[in-house]
Amino acid sequence: MRRTRTGIAADDRLSRIATPLARSESQSQHMSPRHPKSTPPPLHRGSYELRYEAAPASALAPDVLACVRFGTPIASAADPREIGIALPQIGGVALAEVWRSRLPVTYGVSDGIGWAQDGEVVFGHLRLEADQISNWRQSTTDAYVRMERLLRRLGYPHPLRLWNFVSDINVERDGAERYQQFSLGRRNALKERPGFENALPAATAIGTRDGGLSLCFLAARVPGEPVENPRQVSAFRYPREYGPASPSFARATQVRSAVSVHLFVSGTASVVGHRTQHPGEARAQLEETLRNVAALLRHAAGRTPLATSYRPIGLKVYFRSEHEAPALIARLQSHFGADVPLLCVVGDICRRDLLLEIEGVFVAAPRVPALQVAA
Repeated sequence: MRRTRTGIAADDRLSRIATPLARSESQSQHMSPRHPKSTPPPLHRGSYELRYEAAPASALAPDVLACVRFGTPIASAADPREIGIALPQIGGVALAEVWRSRLPVTYGVSDGIGWAQDGEVVFGHLRLEADQISNWRQSTTDAYVRMERLLRRLGYPHPLRLWNFVSDINVERDGAERYQQFSLGRRNALKERPGFENALPAATAIGTRDGGLSLCFLAARVPGEPVENPRQVSAFRYPREYGPASPSFARATQVRSAVSVHLFVSGTASVVGHRTQHPGEARAQLEETLRNVAALLRHAAGRTPLATSYRPIGLKVYFRSEHEAPALIARLQSHFGADVPLLCVVGDICRRDLLLEIEGVFVAAPRVPALQVAA
């Protein structure tokens, strides 16, 4: 598999255009409007970037906000920017997910949460070991409350992107799957925010086998904009059959700066409306997932007056089984292009009948030739 480095720094073709956004919610047979039109949030500075690259062999550089390694979890890192997730990688070269900043980075540990900030965003990580979790619902609530408290204290009250790595996510205990227990705990924490469903971030929840919970987050001083998918019911509006509390996340978060527009796409799978499509058929699920991603990108581009489409600059793919992964990876490279970086890992998807999930970062392509912005 061809692997290349990429960044989510300013896109050259967008570096001289202004990007005012109209805030709206998708309309479809599956969904009703949730986010009323309003003044777009302030612009981000676009200080940070993401690269999938060979894991650093030495100490992290001063500009690193986070280095996420997949494989064996890092039990106790001297540098809080070092994060280990117990999901085995697929492929010959082990890649790390490295977030960097063009602004000065400071970092530390508060209330057991490792964090690094640059004045625009903060990247953080909270880890609960198995022996720290007696009740998954309550432990999840406590973890999110701690995260929210830290974000308020540091001055980054707006989560843009969350990653939840939940051990044995499909295991059923006391009449509910662990993912349902996790979702209830998460909702109990987030509902303390007034109107929280109108400002949910993009998110992923994937199962590990390490016994614990890992929560990673990227948050900012100014908000992004939640984006829903016209092919899917908003996750926070799922019917009761999926558990006592609907999952609390948006299908994507749109983040605009003076020089670019980026889209953080949540973990996306073969779900139309709220139903799983093609149970047990990995190739068919992949095709349905690609249709879902395409619909989301079209909808997001329609919200961005100066952009015609979004192109991928980094994709992460989770496979329930490594067995069929090579053929599916080849299809992904054919669809998105062989030069688009892929980081592929093995992990349990939040529903037992789902076999794969795709997340990514996309950048908007301009609708019109670049225009000089007045100083």
